[in-house]
Amino acid sequence: MPENSGPVRWVGRQAVVTLPEHVDVSNAGQIREDLLSVINRGAKELIADMTATVSCDHAGAGAVVRAHQRAVVSGAELRLVVTAQIVSRVLSTVGVDRLVSVYPSLEAAMAASAPADGGQAAITPAGTRELLDTVITSLSNVGLSLRAAADLPAEATRQRIAEAIGHLDEIIREMRGTAFAHRKDRTDFSVRH
Repeated sequence: MPENSGPVRWVGRQAVVTLPEHVDVSNAGQIREDLLSVINRGAKELIADMTATVSCDHAGAGAVVRAHQRAVVSGAELRLVVTAQIVSRVLSTVGVDRLVSVYPSLEAAMAASAPADGGQAAITPAGTRELLDTVITSLSNVGLSLRAAADLPAEATRQRIAEAIGHLDEIIREMRGTAFAHRKDRTDFSVRH
């Protein structure tokens, strides 16, 4: 992998993605796809640098949660760098700070060491609780989106419902991926011992 490929800075298998000034409904889908793409390209440590981010809404937080889910399934670790108090507040309200390590500087996030288990926490009881918390947060975000749709014009409501169904489908895929990975890990362990 190249050391510097566009908006992603690679150092070995550690990738740093700089997020924009505003992380909201207007760009959350693209940010989610960008983060997932980096994980899919083999990052073991993904650092979402929100140093320049001055605002973040629930859709933006949802994008981070989706990236966290994929990281867990892929055996990677997602870290955030957050400096704006308002961004920290939104991430805390949504519960992202309970799922993802948040650092005050890029240097601190890059220097943090990966978990000793190589990112396999999803198969431990703590990992199961983390996954459950992620799923509950994701479902809560979908619910909030659907509640807000009730006050929109008909076409916007249809679009919001279609987006919510897409998010639900993605949550189900992530849960199935985690369950199958967990089942495979347990089977592999049984075969070896």
